[in-house]
Amino acid sequence: MTGHDGHVQTVTYSPKGDRIASGGLDNTLRLWATESGTCTHTMIGHKDKLNSVAYSPRGDTVVSAGDDATIRLWDVATGDCRHTLTGHDRCVMSAVFSPNGHKIASGGGGDHAVRLWDVETGACLHTLYGHSRLIWTVAFSPQGDRVISGACDHTVWIRDVESGTPCGLLTGHSDDVRAAVYSLQGDAIATASVDKTVRLWDTETESCRQILRGHSSGVRSVVVSPRKDRITSASDDGTVRFWDVGSGVSRQISTSYYGGVTTIEFSPQGDQVASCGDDGSFRYWDVETGACSRNLSSRMHDAKFTVCSPRGGYFACTGYESTVRLWDVVSGDSRDTLVGRWGIMSILVFSPQGDQIAFGDDQGAVNVWDLKKGECCYTFKGHTKTVRKIVYSPKRNQLATGSNDHTVCLWSLESGMSLRTLNCGQAVTSIAYSPQGHYLVSASEDKVLRVWDVESGDCRHTLLGHAAYIGVIVYSPQGDQVASGDSDGLVKIWDVETGECRHSLGGHTNLLTGIIFSPKGHVVTGSFDETVRLWDAASGQCRAVVQTFGSPVTSIAWSTRPDADCLVTGCGDGTVRMWQVVEEEESCHVRLRWGTMNGALVVKDASIQDVRGLSQLNEQLLKQRGVVGEPYARLRQESKELIAMTSVVSTLKKTAGDTVQGSAPSATSAEQPEEQ
Repeated sequence: MTGHDGHVQTVTYSPKGDRIASGGLDNTLRLWATESGTCTHTMIGHKDKLNSVAYSPRGDTVVSAGDDATIRLWDVATGDCRHTLTGHDRCVMSAVFSPNGHKIASGGGGDHAVRLWDVETGACLHTLYGHSRLIWTVAFSPQGDRVISGACDHTVWIRDVESGTPCGLLTGHSDDVRAAVYSLQGDAIATASVDKTVRLWDTETESCRQILRGHSSGVRSVVVSPRKDRITSASDDGTVRFWDVGSGVSRQISTSYYGGVTTIEFSPQGDQVASCGDDGSFRYWDVETGACSRNLSSRMHDAKFTVCSPRGGYFACTGYESTVRLWDVVSGDSRDTLVGRWGIMSILVFSPQGDQIAFGDDQGAVNVWDLKKGECCYTFKGHTKTVRKIVYSPKRNQLATGSNDHTVCLWSLESGMSLRTLNCGQAVTSIAYSPQGHYLVSASEDKVLRVWDVESGDCRHTLLGHAAYIGVIVYSPQGDQVASGDSDGLVKIWDVETGECRHSLGGHTNLLTGIIFSPKGHVVTGSFDETVRLWDAASGQCRAVVQTFGSPVTSIAWSTRPDADCLVTGCGDGTVRMWQVVEEEESCHVRLRWGTMNGALVVKDASIQDVRGLSQLNEQLLKQRGVVGEPYARLRQESKELIAMTSVVSTLKKTAGDTVQGSAPSATSAEQPEEQ
C-alpha cells in the first residue's frame, strides 16, 4: 500500500479487519481496504504529523491525534471530520476509545495531562494531572472504569474514569514508559519501557509481579494474551518476543490453533468432539483415534465468540461487530450471515435443539434468531447494561439472561414477553437452571449465590461462603446439588434443599473454568492453574489430579460411552486431549488416549510391538507421538530361523536340481545369521 508522502507513523486494523487506518508525517489519515489494498479515503485536517490512530469499537469512527495538539474524529463511511477536540498544549501522543465507544482518552506533551472526552458532544469531561513529563500512552480498562497513562517520568498513573481521581501509581521503570495495556480480565497491567524491560503489574496491590528482560534496546509496544499467560513485545532492537508469563522465558509457540480453545463439546452420539478456538476456527475430532475429521475457519478477523451447535450441524462466529456468521460443518460453506442494528456482541449461545441462536450486546438487548426461517423471532429489551449470560431453560420455553445491571431477566419463548426480573445485588457473573427447570441459581460480583423459584420469582436461599469472583455454577443431574467455582480456585458443593454447603473442595490455585457432574458421581473441575481434578461428590475426596498440561485448562467435557468414561480437555495453548477415566477398587486413574500438540497427533498406550512392514521413518514418527514397543526386537530370532530355513531349502534345491514347490518365502536382512 503506497500513498503517504513520507514515513508512516501509526497503523491500526478496524474491528472487522476489512480496513486499515494509517497516519503519517504528511499530516494525513488514510483508510485502506485490506482485501484490495486500495486507499478508500484520505482525511486532511491535521496541521502536523500524526502520532496515533484508533478505531471505535463499532468501526464507524476513527480518532487521530497529532503534533498539532488536536484530536479529530472521522466518519469512516464519508471521510468527514465529525469533531476537532482542542485543549492539549503541543503534541498529542495517544488517543483511544473506551470499550463502549462513548469516551476518548488522550495524553499530551506540553501540558503533561490526560484528557477524557465525550464522543457524542466533543466536550472535555476531565483534565487529569500528575505526570511531570510527556505522556506516551493511554489505555482504558476492559470494564471502562479505569484509565492508565505512561510517560517520560518513568511512571504509570491509574485513574477513575467517572470522577477523575487517582487510584494508583506504578513505579519501577528506570526510563520512559512507552506502552501500557490492561489484561483482558483487567487484573493485570503490562508496561514497556525504554529501559529494555517489560513489567507485569497486579492492579489490586499495584505490585510488580514480573520483570521480563531480553530485549537489547528500548521496548515500544506490548500486548497481553486473552489468557494472560503470554505477553508479546516489540522493541527498537528489531525483534518481537513472545513471553511465558509464569517462567519469564522468551519463546515463540506454534500450535494447531492460533490462540486458545474456547469450547469443547461431545457430539450427541459421543463419537466425536467439537472444539472452537480463539482464532475463529472449528475442528471435529474422532474420539477413538484423535484424528481431525473437519478443520474449518470462520475467516473472521479477531473472532470474539465461536460456538458449535448441539446437533453438530454448524457453528457460529462473531467478532467485535454487529454480525453473526453461520458455517456448515459438513461442507465448510458459509450458511447465513445475521446482520442487524445491534451493539457490540457480548455473549452468543445456541438453543439445546440447535434451531435457534441467542446473542446479547453491550446495550442490554437480547436477540433470538430462528435458524430455520432465517429471521429474528424475538428482541428482548429489559437490561440497561451489557448482557453477560444467556441460558435456555430445560423445558425450552424460557430464556434467562444476566447483566451488568445487577438483574436476571426471564423471558417467554412462546409469547416473547418478559416474565419477571430478579434483583441480584451486583453484576451477574453466572446463571444455571435446575434439570427440571423449576429453579434457577445466579452468581454475582458480590460473591453471593442466590437460588430462585422460577414460577414465583422468590429467592429461596442466599448462599454465602465464597471470598472471590464466582465464574462457574452448575446443577447436578438429579438437581439436589449445586457446584460453584471462584477465581481463587475454590469449589463448593451446596445442598439445594437446605442451602447448606456440603463440601469445600480446595486444591486448585487459580480461576475455575469448568465444572461437570458425571453420571457416576464424580465432580470434574478444570482451572487456569493448568490442572484437572476429579472429586467424589458424596465425600468431597479428591480422587485424581491431572497436571501435565503446561497451559491453563479453558474447557472440559464428559462423555459416558459403553466401553469407557471419557474426559476431553481444551487448553490455552490450543491443544485438545482425550482422557479415559478408569475406576478400580480403591483408586481412580486418568489415562491419556490422544492429544494434539503443535498441530500433530499424540497418542498414549498404543503399541507397535511385533508389527510387520513398518519403515524406519514411520517407526520413528510413531514413537515421537507416544507409541511404545519394538517391531523388530522379538521378531529377530524368528527372522534368523526363517533365513536359516531358506538357506537349507536353497541348498537342497541346488543339490536336487529341481524346483521346490511351496518353499518358504524368501527373507533378506542386513544382519547375517550366526548359524547356517
